[in-house]
Amino acid sequence: MKNVFLCLIMFLAIITMTISCTSVTPVAGLKTATKTETTAAESRRYPELKSAIIKYKVSGMNNGTETVYIDDWGRREAIYKKFTTKMMGIDLERNVMTLITENGKWIYNIDLNSRTAIKMDNAGFKALQGNSGSNMDATIGAMKIGTEEILGKVCDVWKKGYPYSMAWIWKGIALKKDHEVAAMGVLTEATEVQENIPIPEDKLTIPSNVKIKVLDPRALSRG
Repeated sequence: MKNVFLCLIMFLAIITMTISCTSVTPVAGLKTATKTETTAAESRRYPELKSAIIKYKVSGMNNGTETVYIDDWGRREAIYKKFTTKMMGIDLERNVMTLITENGKWIYNIDLNSRTAIKMDNAGFKALQGNSGSNMDATIGAMKIGTEEILGKVCDVWKKGYPYSMAWIWKGIALKKDHEVAAMGVLTEATEVQENIPIPEDKLTIPSNVKIKVLDPRALSRG
């Protein structure tokens, strides 16, 4: 009986040690952020927003809708605009898509009516990475004039004198834009914001029947 009792005590001791070992993480096993991971976080286009779908109403010179799809901290972004523009008394219907890839390096401007697209290399794509729009004064010459809530979200309000424009920035995204186009005003204001949700892959994909032309920046400078 004594031997059985000793065996029982040893068994309970082994079980207790096993539970203790599995519930405590050794110091050597704690994960620390690597230099690569830190750099990746700092280079995100939208460091505070992993994904989002934002819907807008457009009014003024242009009248219609705009929908923005943001994926993977801004590594990919698609902007769909469908609106009517008045030009010399004529209503022009536009249906366009802008696709931003590789964290802002490439921009595709796509006309969904003519099924054509222009691909451009965005040389200054790193300028607004990792700052949530906090340095717009340096990048585009705008001045922060205060804060304002849109759809319950606190935005920094930025203003630029010439050409006139104002932007209400939340987590690096303009929830409201007021600017001049050809001496006429265009107001774009968010009506719905969905954060951190899966983005349908087809919204971030150029339709297969669209013809893409690559724009050579050097051609623009030849005058």
